[in-house]
Amino acid sequence: MEFVYSFVAVLVLAGIHVSAGVVRRIPMSIRPTVASLAAGISVSWVFLELLPSLTEHQHTVEGAGLLPALERHVYIAALVGLVIAFWVETASRSSRRENFEAGGEAVTSVSTFWLSLAGFTVFNASIGYALADPVDPAVTPFWIFVIAMGLHFLANDESMVENHGIRYERVGRWMLIAGLLAGWIIGRVPKYDLDGAGLALVLSYIAGGMIMNIMRHELPVTSRTVNALAFAVGAFVFGVLVLLFAPEAATVG
Repeated sequence: MEFVYSFVAVLVLAGIHVSAGVVRRIPMSIRPTVASLAAGISVSWVFLELLPSLTEHQHTVEGAGLLPALERHVYIAALVGLVIAFWVETASRSSRRENFEAGGEAVTSVSTFWLSLAGFTVFNASIGYALADPVDPAVTPFWIFVIAMGLHFLANDESMVENHGIRYERVGRWMLIAGLLAGWIIGRVPKYDLDGAGLALVLSYIAGGMIMNIMRHELPVTSRTVNALAFAVGAFVFGVLVLLFAPEAATVG
């Protein structure tokens, strides 16, 4: 049954990528509300469930004896996730601006597209890896984890279509699906079975990347309208659900 839950979750998240750009088919009048609501839900999960567990994750990594001289492993992993997401977004915005100023379409260059795709494929593989064990305390309640990831994918796909245009719909989304499935398969192989330390580092990386991805989506730019109230409502309502169903920070191990 655990396999079924895990496999269905992966299929659901892959299905969101298949329908990439669905937010853009929502009427313009309510599109910012839907996108901001999804972002608020995602960020509430990060701050109320994922970040509070980082200290416990660090204890798990230290207990496993992984690079004992390094210290603060999970915080470094979170920082790496954030920096990579920031680098990818900065490169995408700069490339779009340069192409537009040169008289072309306001989309990224081919090289920037592949840079962005590589970064998000690694991010998706990390999420797939985390989905491989639905009963691990670090990702339970599992349905909350899947909802948070799904809404994050929904908001992220909108930005990817905006940045990369038709290239993302033709190629990019399938690469992200491949990354998601590859991470899940690796997590399901007994040889690479999820242990506490590995999952702790993966979730920390996801935390850093999600924080940056959510914030860059919600920070106003000239081509995008956001809804601060919807963002706040999504964060509050889903935050209440997290506190009700997962009142304590998840432990790993």
